[in-house]
Amino acid sequence: MAAVMHSDGLELFWGKARPVPDEGATDDPLMHPLIAHMLDVAAVAILLPGSGNCGLDRRQLGLLVALHDIGKLMPAFQAKVAKCWPEAVLGPFRGEHVQCPHDAAGLALLDLMVDGALAPLFGNGPGGKRWRPSLKLQLLRAIAGHHGQPVSAMDRGILEQGTIVRAQALVALLFDVFRPPPILRPGPDTLKRLEWMLAGITVHADWIGSRQEWFPYVNPKNVREPEGYFWNHALPRAQAAISRSGLGPMALAPFAGIVRLFDHIREPSPVQALLEAAALPSGPVLVVIEDMTGSGKTEAALVLAQRLMAQGRGSGLFVALPTMATANAMYDRLAMAYRRLFQPSARPSLALAHGRARLDERFVAALAPDDGPGGRSAVQTMDETAEAYCAAWLGSEARRALMAQVGVGTIDQALMAVLPVRFATVRQAGLAGKILIVDECHAFDPYMRREMVALLHFHAAMGGSAILLSATLTHRVRQELTDAFRKGLGVADPMRLSGMAYPLVTLVGRNGVEERPCAPRPGLARSIAARRLADADAATRAVTKAAAGGAAVAWIRNTVDEVIATARSLRAQGVEALVFHARFAMVDRLTIERDVLARFGKEGEAAGRSAVLVASQVIEQSLDLDFDVLCTDLAPMDQLIQRAGRLRRHRRTARPVDREELLVISPEPVADPDPRWIQRVLPGTASVYRDPALLWRTARVLFRHGRIESPAGLRALIEESGDASADAVPEGLMAGSMDAAGKALAAGAAADRNVLSFDAGYATDAALWEREARTPTRLEDLPCVTVRLAVMQDQTVLPWAAKADTSLARESERHRAWALSEVSVARYRLASCPPPVGLEVAVTAARAGWSRWEREAEDQVLLLVLRETEAGWRGAGRTETGHEIVIGYDQIYGLEIFRDQ
Repeated sequence: MAAVMHSDGLELFWGKARPVPDEGATDDPLMHPLIAHMLDVAAVAILLPGSGNCGLDRRQLGLLVALHDIGKLMPAFQAKVAKCWPEAVLGPFRGEHVQCPHDAAGLALLDLMVDGALAPLFGNGPGGKRWRPSLKLQLLRAIAGHHGQPVSAMDRGILEQGTIVRAQALVALLFDVFRPPPILRPGPDTLKRLEWMLAGITVHADWIGSRQEWFPYVNPKNVREPEGYFWNHALPRAQAAISRSGLGPMALAPFAGIVRLFDHIREPSPVQALLEAAALPSGPVLVVIEDMTGSGKTEAALVLAQRLMAQGRGSGLFVALPTMATANAMYDRLAMAYRRLFQPSARPSLALAHGRARLDERFVAALAPDDGPGGRSAVQTMDETAEAYCAAWLGSEARRALMAQVGVGTIDQALMAVLPVRFATVRQAGLAGKILIVDECHAFDPYMRREMVALLHFHAAMGGSAILLSATLTHRVRQELTDAFRKGLGVADPMRLSGMAYPLVTLVGRNGVEERPCAPRPGLARSIAARRLADADAATRAVTKAAAGGAAVAWIRNTVDEVIATARSLRAQGVEALVFHARFAMVDRLTIERDVLARFGKEGEAAGRSAVLVASQVIEQSLDLDFDVLCTDLAPMDQLIQRAGRLRRHRRTARPVDREELLVISPEPVADPDPRWIQRVLPGTASVYRDPALLWRTARVLFRHGRIESPAGLRALIEESGDASADAVPEGLMAGSMDAAGKALAAGAAADRNVLSFDAGYATDAALWEREARTPTRLEDLPCVTVRLAVMQDQTVLPWAAKADTSLARESERHRAWALSEVSVARYRLASCPPPVGLEVAVTAARAGWSRWEREAEDQVLLLVLRETEAGWRGAGRTETGHEIVIGYDQIYGLEIFRDQ
């Protein structure tokens, strides 16, 4: 018999409201009843792909998620929209109430009813395990924290008796709708997993269930029979909404080998062949792939990911990379192959997840039209031959992109799943059902490494599998990451790793660890000579000579200022020098990124390759670039090996230079270096890599060996240079090394304070819950500001990006244009940009079109007006100490700070 809403009038309480009706829709209801919204969200939760893996019966899940907004019964909430005030129940409108967030009020109501109206939901577990009130509260707080972070229950004294009675009646009504069996008390680990998963599912379902286009408002009379509403309205709409959001279930393709997945592979490499056929541990698995650059690690990881997906161990994958440039490049690669992971009839979404994804033209082109009322179905309108497709809702922001069937993004997007930032649990839920692939997993400082440890712990505990890729991983870091994953699987005792072979594949499961040596890819073994150059002048001579011979040359400098200065010097000598670093406006950086990949990538033609690229560290990882000659400033060993991987990477019929040689600018690694050993030759390097002893050991080991032998000699180079024992630090560098070690310990401690604890649960007192801007994924030594470049046109301040593309000057494109005009600068160098005299009103008008946060964050988001002069585009700013400075911007060199006045 259908549940019927009785005389308590619960259907009159609103859950969603429009204070003013939409134009042309005056007959539509002004509000959506609370009970209807609760049932809408519950229906979404029940139907979400993957929600069945949380361990709850769908009836139990539906009831719990429906309770998320019970705090909206509070008169204080109902008074927020006077026109929707339930006068028949609460009497004449009263605008004065004790204000309290409805999520905190909801948790107080749930806590009050935990041994009363909600008691039938909880049953004793095996062996007579009983639910203590604190254990019940773990599930209820996961539901209540549906605004993206946990909440604390408000003082029960604020709860009016009438509200309590109505909450009890509403709970009884939900029991009638869902009729759930009791939840048997699980063990501690299972309960923690359920708490975290329930928090993510609830937020996820509430996002979808709150969208009016998908869940139109209904008249209160339509929910007087809630059970009929749930079956006849909420469930069908939820099914349609999930499909339109791009989250519908996608049929996976059976595993048919690497050749079916990649057209260009005819003969698998040894690591690819191993992962195509190796027996895998049962349950969640961690696989660490250590192999040379260019060996096909990415394809091997994708083959393994498809095997795991075909076995039901994942519904999709997320590929995490170190930078936006590498994420963009990986997106291009996956666009050609990702659909083969699924059945031909499926339309899986491929999403790009980083802070500037919506500025990438290829990703924007792949976004389906928004599927609002009267709109066309995204699947119907998409080009069936398109390489990539992404549902508009998923592609609208980075945190949603993690829900897409296939995601590519920066590692930051994944790491935010284990930081106390809003909607961290959504990221957790997005990753939980996927295979997590992390490229360049060695490239973490102490702060990020602790985050990665937490991420692997969470991912394993949530039932996810992970694949880590590296060419230069140390034994110590591999051990640390392996231990973290096994801890997430509930294995208390660490298993010591002993494998020192290279290449190496490590397979980690609940029952143990297997280290599998692997043969190198045929033809990839290399012996690259390492030649020391005494200073930048010697490097200039070597680079100039190679360029004159028509070679494709890269010179990697360790600071942006040195990149710019070097490029200017080379151009003054008539050398065609291109520049690539992170201090360009996004519109120019994206163009440069594409040009660099086209010129120096695998398909680059000989005529276009004859140039010198002066770049910062942006080219050292994951970018498929190939140079005839490579010169670099001294850096830690793992980074030098990565940089060497850009040297003669592909087979070519002919090269202007007939030798494989890495040119390294370095002081001589004498036995007794003085404290200024590195500063005298590479002052910029000394400011970037703070441990002089690490650089000294790198130089000493590298030049003693005289070459990089790959693969045979890589392990020795990495381990020897990383040896930080006391006798490996010369006396003259001891102070600097100890200072760097202290900062590393402090960074690790900061990460320990910041990362979420899986064991502590989803609770306000378990972490420093803050907004995303306050808990960084990377602990930068120097705080930065975002500078938005602008120009004047017809007395109007316009974004820099609109100067070259007039379509971006339109009001509708203005927000995107400002984002494309951004540059990040260290705050100590540029702290403010006062409006030019006479342009104060125009600058204020320009900022008025920004979001509220951008307008108010004047010390974090600066507007720099550039004027064209004989010397180029120039603007004015001030340092933190108040000194006036001149700032220049150039599409060739990027942003420069020229002088103090």
